[in-house]
Amino acid sequence: MLWYQILILVAWNFVSGHVTKHPKDILTAIKHEKSSSTHTHSSNELHNTSTSCVPLVSCPAHLRIEHNHYCQTKANRKGVICTTGQNHTGSLEEGHGRRHHKFHLDTLTLGALQKKSRAELSKLKSREALLLASDQPTILMPGSATYGHFRNSRTFDMTDLSQVMNVANNALEIALATRAFKDRQGFSTEDLELGFISQDLRPTPLGHTCVPLPFCPLIPDKYRRIDGACNNGLHPAWGAPFTPYSRLLPASYHDGIWAPRVSSVSGEPLPSPRQISVNIFQDNDRPNLEYTLALMQFGQFISHDFTQSMDMSYPNGSAISCCNSDGSAPLPPEASHYACLPIHLPFGDPFYKGYKQRCMNFVRSILAPRHDCSMGYAQQMNKLTHFIDASSVYGSTPEQTSELRSFQDGKLVVFNDFGRELLPLAKDPEACLTMEQGSACFQSGDTRTNQMITLVVMHTLFLREHNRLAEALAQLNPHWNDEELFLETRQILIGEMQNIIYKEYLPAILGVDAMKEFQLELQEAGKYSMDYNHLIDPSITNEFAAAAFRFGHSTVDGQMKLYGPKKMEEIIAIPEVMFYPARMRHTEFMDEALSTMTTEPMQEVDVSVSDALTKYMFRGGNPFGVDLAAINIQRGRDHGLRPYNEYRQLIGLPRLRDFNEFGPEVGNKLRSVYESVDDIDLWVGGLLEEKVPGSIVGPTFRDIIADQFARLKKGDRYFFENDPAINPGHFTPAQLEEIRKSSMSRIICDNSDKILLSRQAPYAFRKPSVPGNEFVDCRSPEIPILDLTAWQE
Repeated sequence: MLWYQILILVAWNFVSGHVTKHPKDILTAIKHEKSSSTHTHSSNELHNTSTSCVPLVSCPAHLRIEHNHYCQTKANRKGVICTTGQNHTGSLEEGHGRRHHKFHLDTLTLGALQKKSRAELSKLKSREALLLASDQPTILMPGSATYGHFRNSRTFDMTDLSQVMNVANNALEIALATRAFKDRQGFSTEDLELGFISQDLRPTPLGHTCVPLPFCPLIPDKYRRIDGACNNGLHPAWGAPFTPYSRLLPASYHDGIWAPRVSSVSGEPLPSPRQISVNIFQDNDRPNLEYTLALMQFGQFISHDFTQSMDMSYPNGSAISCCNSDGSAPLPPEASHYACLPIHLPFGDPFYKGYKQRCMNFVRSILAPRHDCSMGYAQQMNKLTHFIDASSVYGSTPEQTSELRSFQDGKLVVFNDFGRELLPLAKDPEACLTMEQGSACFQSGDTRTNQMITLVVMHTLFLREHNRLAEALAQLNPHWNDEELFLETRQILIGEMQNIIYKEYLPAILGVDAMKEFQLELQEAGKYSMDYNHLIDPSITNEFAAAAFRFGHSTVDGQMKLYGPKKMEEIIAIPEVMFYPARMRHTEFMDEALSTMTTEPMQEVDVSVSDALTKYMFRGGNPFGVDLAAINIQRGRDHGLRPYNEYRQLIGLPRLRDFNEFGPEVGNKLRSVYESVDDIDLWVGGLLEEKVPGSIVGPTFRDIIADQFARLKKGDRYFFENDPAINPGHFTPAQLEEIRKSSMSRIICDNSDKILLSRQAPYAFRKPSVPGNEFVDCRSPEIPILDLTAWQE
């Protein structure tokens, strides 16, 4: 394997224009990288780290290094001269305090661990089979609100499910082996957090649990792969689906492996997420004065492009039930699945008591083996590619893409609804609340498409944009076949999406200072980017996926106002159109929805969360739904996120010592549920922070989000701006200038139904009332049009 990696790196150096003097230099580099990766599962090291001043969040080891070398970042904030990159155990490397003692297990020990872990796994699976066959209500049946939550994370088909289950079982076996070794050696939880067991299991009896590395050609493909693999020659699995999230800080589990953390004071279970939701998160109407609902909806759309956790399920795909069929109590231990982590509803809950509910179903996320295939704490699986690659449009596996392609003229399949092109109709009978004739339920590259009707609108825009581009390219290049048209169109669409994210979306979320500090700004006209660094792991971090990027839930308005030319204002309650997008078939609906999304304000990022999400989420035909705020809190605990205070410290803020540091009112509310400020969950603390000037989020979420998008930019060889020496599928200078013209408003202008929309503000994410963003005709040069003749051969 080592010599295969050498060949890959030689090829990469040749293609990218880098010169390596001798193969021995390459071997040294690989060994150094392997050495670094044994300390972490995300061995990111920044380019020129010996002289780079980086934001503190980008160098987690600064928390453990005894003698820090602080500096000023480009935004004049406190940074650190980083020699460890994203390696959060860097303090234990030679030269940074005590040496990190590694355990190297012999074959006999590993064989014994394999035997024990397989026996434990067999017991769990046998019990699972008994539960599946029992008369107990262990299967969650369609119809309930919690089934709607499961529907939101289900797999595509049985083939997909089989692959996911195989990977998940391997990860569970590794976790069980880790537990057996921890008990045998008397390891502490901190030992596991710091990666004391980091031996590569591939050549050992536990090697079967490792995810096979994809085969990559020596000369990189011109187009990025659908599954995201082979983006990085040295780490071909980085960014691929069914791989683990990375982490900014080690996981916090009570047993160091998978058991949810407990109170830092008493060791008792943390407070009920629902109790926290009731006490902290109220439904208050606080519209943002600058940004529209389109910003909120685009945020959800792109989050579905690179992150999706999945609930564990039975081997046949059935949903796991953790509560009695009437929701009056959790299932007893003997009838409960090992993946159950139900949310206890407090006695006297102001909402759920009216329905005699005491238990909200919650199933733990599917696990994935580590990239370095070592033992250690549990890691959760990302079902999608980790890159910004429009997988929400095309899918994350070749099989999904094949279902979505028409294989004619490079286009995607559409549902032609009396002349209007909509997303193709879903084949899964349980994808929506109803599939009755005349209704509509749609399919895209993501299973969550039908969750919100405005999300369906966003998906429809980008489907139409693909087909619009493909048609134009076919006219310019009639000699191109279907495959060429599809690949070139996909490449342009990904470029448009990346440009919109970094030019329009992120500056609104993060602010100008963070864009500069994290080097997120795009290049000037006429310039390529040289930011790519093959040592940066682009993988989505658990802190980003399970907490920080869920800030958007606070921005959702529970009602949608529609305005038509011939009718009065119509108000739609968001829960009524979740998994019921039949309105898309109304001729004027899409334009009405786009008008609303680009003019009505989103809600502020704060502790206000709409009742639509905390009481009626996924309600369907039920009188009540699930509480998304409570689910977010429980998901953070499920994924082993550390307390909020530790992420404050990570980004350079002082730890909170008292609840009143949030102010007396909020402090009292927090004190009523948490035992200590050191117990506060990351999602809760992040939303409670005061906003950074110029940003819509607080400092902790800002830095976690900015760090993630820096990874997605600098760790993606195919990023649209990258130089020809880096990107095998680079755009020509003329093509790159056209991609830079793309905007959300242009996407809307080109792909609306044009029944009601002929004018649009140049910046769709900003309210038209903001000075300099007044409505203009869609043909106005203020909303530039891409000139596709740059692609004509």
